Amino acid sequence: MTSHTFTDLVGDEKEFFAEYFNKKPLLRKGALKDPQGILSLRRLDELVQLEVIRPPYLRANLKGAGVPDQGFTQTVTVQGTDLTDAIVPEKVYDLFRAGATIVWSSLNHLDSSLRSFTRVISDRFGAKTDCVAFLTPAGKQGFSPHHDPVDLFIVQTEGTKRWRLWNPAEVRKGEAASYTAEQLGEPVIDVLLEPGDVLYLPYDTPHAAAAEELASVHLSIMVRPRMWKDLLQQTVEELVREPQFNEFPFIGTDREAGTEALFAHQLRAVAERLTGLEPGPELDRLAELGRRMPGNSAGHTFQSTARLDTLEPDAPMRRTDAAVEFGTPADGRVQLTVGGHRIAVPAPVAEILAGMAAGQETAAAAVFPGVPAERATRMAQGLARIGLLEAAA
Repeated sequence: MTSHTFTDLVGDEKEFFAEYFNKKPLLRKGALKDPQGILSLRRLDELVQLEVIRPPYLRANLKGAGVPDQGFTQTVTVQGTDLTDAIVPEKVYDLFRAGATIVWSSLNHLDSSLRSFTRVISDRFGAKTDCVAFLTPAGKQGFSPHHDPVDLFIVQTEGTKRWRLWNPAEVRKGEAASYTAEQLGEPVIDVLLEPGDVLYLPYDTPHAAAAEELASVHLSIMVRPRMWKDLLQQTVEELVREPQFNEFPFIGTDREAGTEALFAHQLRAVAERLTGLEPGPELDRLAELGRRMPGNSAGHTFQSTARLDTLEPDAPMRRTDAAVEFGTPADGRVQLTVGGHRIAVPAPVAEILAGMAAGQETAAAAVFPGVPAERATRMAQGLARIGLLEAAA
């Protein structure tokens, strides 16, 4: 698959965020090269014939209505376990020949190349993305005019599809809705998308699409930004993890007289923490949370873990991005908490680990100074196995 950048999708990024993001649709003709390398009819055939993709990952829409799962699934037995909704490829093909649009939801969960493609957007927005593929027969309309409560990047990969778009309303509620033609009037964009074309739709942008002379394959990459209320909630949740907020007060009938005063005290404690919070680092933390939402993950843990079996003393190691809590030094040792594991290491080792900047590499044996190289390497292997370190090459 050809690699693409966010600039490939939107063109001039400064112009995109100034003129289009959250404001109005953007059309980019011929933006992407090798669109079939992103997703092709052949690849969709392969996915159906695997027979392991189950609803709701695969759906069908015929004449404007969803086809019940029973219309294209059956019960199969896998190693003694019955799967009641296994896809029947022949039934999916029959539906497509009858004019149904076949929809693959969250395809980035199932296809590693599409996961990489959508991560380009996840990384830029610091938000969850979902990749939905639509295969529409020639001359058929997939869905009636509607809007979605998410930002959309539409990528045409095979065939053609005519899109009509209307500007979003001045006041947007962030909820899905359908329209009649009379409600919308004339579209602001009416275009035949061809392979490689890209559309950007801000959330709540009304749209309708229909295949014309050719069967159409397009991707709808759904960007799910968090609202301010979501971000604030995640910030407060992080602030109240301290032990002082773990008590269970009784707030029901005949509660103690001091409960209201104690509640006021806790509110002030939260407010003080919010007031003292540096917004820049907190926004960075929230963006990283968004990048790690389901469907965005990446890594080669099996591969990197297996490499630990042959780790040499001079092998370069680096800190992972796992959260680590460093305890207070006591008797020359420091307790570390990482991924639910608690271990005690010598204070010099804790200093080395705490001082390792992002991307900084250190030889495996050097993590444990003053210890024989082979033993130090085995101890570094132990830190890697709990997710604190990883092989850098």
